Amino acid sequence: MLPAEDTTSLALLYHINSGPPVRLDTSTDPPYEFRYKEVADLSQLVPLAAPRDEPLLRQLQLSRRSCRAYVEREMPSDELSVLLEGTYASTRHNSLADGLGFLPRTVPSAGGLYPLEVYVVLQRVETIPDGLYHYDVRGHGLEPMKSGMLFDVLCACLAGQDCFVSANVVIVFSAMFERTLSRYGARGYRYILFEAGHAAQNLCLIGTERGLGSLCMGSFFDTKLNQFLGLDGVGEAALYSVAVGYPTE
Repeated sequence: MLPAEDTTSLALLYHINSGPPVRLDTSTDPPYEFRYKEVADLSQLVPLAAPRDEPLLRQLQLSRRSCRAYVEREMPSDELSVLLEGTYASTRHNSLADGLGFLPRTVPSAGGLYPLEVYVVLQRVETIPDGLYHYDVRGHGLEPMKSGMLFDVLCACLAGQDCFVSANVVIVFSAMFERTLSRYGARGYRYILFEAGHAAQNLCLIGTERGLGSLCMGSFFDTKLNQFLGLDGVGEAALYSVAVGYPTE
């Protein structure tokens, strides 16, 4: 039994123990079955009228696809700026009564605590050297961390997935757990995951609007990816990654 004052151990234990599974079934054809829940007889279904118009957001939702084939094409740096600004950038500065302030982002965040950090792996982006960067939300800029062509290294971290290697950008979302767990305890772990999903959806829809393809990737080797990013895997750890580039079609 964990003591009541321990607000983090349970969440971190779950995080550590929800790493990539070891597949015992080596079948290459997993059985797919679509299931739907019905709580009443379908004859009692209340039909809803079709929308009278199709707003831009709906058009983007209908157009979004998981892209697994990219064209090796240079991306303008302005395009990267738009992607990052819409994904997790500050939208304004809020001043508090005690003189402190915080920067609301483009996603909802439990308690306005914003536990996510954004790491950007680039190749073929105009005027920006290939490499790994940390996104500075305050200055809307990139902090260099590692230089060079890193997509092959990243591929090994992402469980050997290689369908993104011709993309221009891979954004990795990490979490500074204590920012949220210190206030909400173990429940805060759920809030952190919600926020990562909000940010990734922002990125996918903005990419779609710009004619870019995206691929959300939740499969990765935690230790390898954390080491690649320079994270300890406990206080801060990788959660999710999204590749973005020019689709072949």
